[in-house]
Amino acid sequence: MPENSTPIVSILIPAYNAAFFGAALKSAVSQLFARIEIVVCDDSEGSEIEEIVRAAGDSRVRYVRNSRRLGFHGNFARCFELARGRYIKFLNDDDLLHPSCIASMVQAFETCAPQISLVTSRRLIINQKSEVMKDIPATVPLASRDTRYAGLKLGNHVLEHSSNQIGEPTTVMFRKPDISLNGDTLFRIDERSYTCLADLCLWLRLLARGDAIYLAQPLSYFRRHANQLQNSPEVEARCMVERLYLPADARSLGFLSDEAAFRGAIEFAKDLIHTMQQRPDTDEAALRLYDEALLTVR
Repeated sequence: MPENSTPIVSILIPAYNAAFFGAALKSAVSQLFARIEIVVCDDSEGSEIEEIVRAAGDSRVRYVRNSRRLGFHGNFARCFELARGRYIKFLNDDDLLHPSCIASMVQAFETCAPQISLVTSRRLIINQKSEVMKDIPATVPLASRDTRYAGLKLGNHVLEHSSNQIGEPTTVMFRKPDISLNGDTLFRIDERSYTCLADLCLWLRLLARGDAIYLAQPLSYFRRHANQLQNSPEVEARCMVERLYLPADARSLGFLSDEAAFRGAIEFAKDLIHTMQQRPDTDEAALRLYDEALLTVR
């Protein structure tokens, strides 16, 4: 791609941890689709991420060091604001993209647009050594072949089962004009921001606008490792309460209009929280979060 060509896809890396960043960046620059830009927003304290970008020497990479720490919501928002492409593809700094990921997803969009609001795919879990691991319930394939899903039906499905089968931020592609910042974040419905279920919050905002394409080929790799934020007890607790808040908030987008389906989603989330309350290792802070959530959503 000539340097003055307008990128079709913006691969956005909200970076803060250098441990696996080099591999993530390599998977971005190795895409078979040429007309991309790669935006790295560095929210780390050190210089290692910048050094890795400089060593890559790829003119398609735009490196931005945040003048102050923006945190999870702020760094994703900053990446989104800087994107110039028609399509957005987030890439977490510890995940990987398959070389044909961007090409396959753009083709799906160009074939089925404008009724499609997001394209996702099968994704595989990898460990610290990039070895493929066994699926968890959320990563079990949605289908054995490429499939189109009605947006509201797919959203209802994941809400009723309290499981993000659509994928993590790395998994999905969407059109930039189809979404906007809600205040200072992409991950808010009405007045509530989501962190643990941030990705699913964004997917629901998109699915309220149109349908989804699921590609059966694994096109991204979701890394699980000990240093991830979601492994902390506090974040684990917030994951549980967000599962309870999300069905209620999603109704404002048109999901779970059937009262029985809505009550089923709420009761499913409550059962998960009750299970966590009974665990002997649940601390007092988590118990307070659970009690507050159960009192808020009845």
